[in-house]
Amino acid sequence: MTAILHDDHRSRGEALALLCAALCALIAANSPLGAAYHRFWHMSHGLGGWRFTLQAVINDGAMALFFLAIGLELKQELRTGLFRHPRAMALPVIAALAGMVVPALLFVALNPATPARHGWAIPMATDVAFAGAIPVALGRRTHRGVLLLLLALAIVDDLGAIAVIAVYYTRHIHPGALLAVAAGLGSLVAANIRRLHSPVLYGLIGLWLWVAVAQTGLSPPLAGILLAAGIPLSHPLPSKDRPQADHRPAPGARIARRLRPLVSYGVLPLFALANADIPITPRALAAHPGVVAGIFVGLLVGKLIGIGGAAWLLVRTRVAHLPAATSLRDVIGVAWLGGIGFTMALFLNSLSFTDPSLREAGKLGILLASPLAALAGAVWLWRGPLAPSS
Repeated sequence: MTAILHDDHRSRGEALALLCAALCALIAANSPLGAAYHRFWHMSHGLGGWRFTLQAVINDGAMALFFLAIGLELKQELRTGLFRHPRAMALPVIAALAGMVVPALLFVALNPATPARHGWAIPMATDVAFAGAIPVALGRRTHRGVLLLLLALAIVDDLGAIAVIAVYYTRHIHPGALLAVAAGLGSLVAANIRRLHSPVLYGLIGLWLWVAVAQTGLSPPLAGILLAAGIPLSHPLPSKDRPQADHRPAPGARIARRLRPLVSYGVLPLFALANADIPITPRALAAHPGVVAGIFVGLLVGKLIGIGGAAWLLVRTRVAHLPAATSLRDVIGVAWLGGIGFTMALFLNSLSFTDPSLREAGKLGILLASPLAALAGAVWLWRGPLAPSS
């Protein structure tokens, strides 16, 4: 998340927590307890008339908090952060878009006219938690401009993934439920007009939105994005009605601060434990080789070609400029790191396929490509010149 810029030690811990959870899931899935571990997350439970699995509770429920955290940080960047100067964002925006289109095209090329083609969006996604932790861990072997560029690319990546989820992965819209969503959004507008800044109030509206979004046929976690759009990030300026400035943190800042440890050390590791349970066997590789290859090539090669090629073309034609102190060599390292597709890629994988064997193949492609992309990016940046000490 974007707060990685402000707390290097904490961001390393967050990435380590996610990595440990993913490794634990992989070890469990490839041990004699693999079948029992899989049943634990996929066994159907009942509560009244509601049937659910623990994996579904995390993917459809807890991940709404992840999307809320992303939404609040994207909103902050649009207001006061990386996106506040649109011209400065020309290169990362165009490079990120190319870094989404090229992997998708490579996936489709390797999976033509098959049910697997619905997974074209999976290799589009970059995991900012893992990717952002690598420049931080390299210290003086890289510099802040690399992290800023990577973060800007990841922001566009997240927005693209959210748009794809909302548009492509919504199969049946129930118009009646849209009225309930509209009522929730109207409540957010009213709360802003009345200057009601209670996090509890916004939590209740968020719960309403989650239920309403689930009823529409949209992916339920998208309720987190809708809620983030309506939570104020700053207090209104003093007026005749309220002459005194409010010096308390705004609701958005308070909620974001409380969400970060919950999402980083709770939601995302649980998501990894529930979704990274992949048995890595020759049979798994052979079941759907096109899916594995499409995601593997899309993440490892498509991101490099898309991001690196677009950046090179933009700089050479003087359409855009690199961030200060950043070279095209740095962009290549960032492009490698863009191939680390974990959290959002796994989430897109769960939306893309209903066939369990296709889902397993998708997970396998993600988990094979991501470590290699991380290693390639880390080695490339490590071999660069030392950044000046601050």
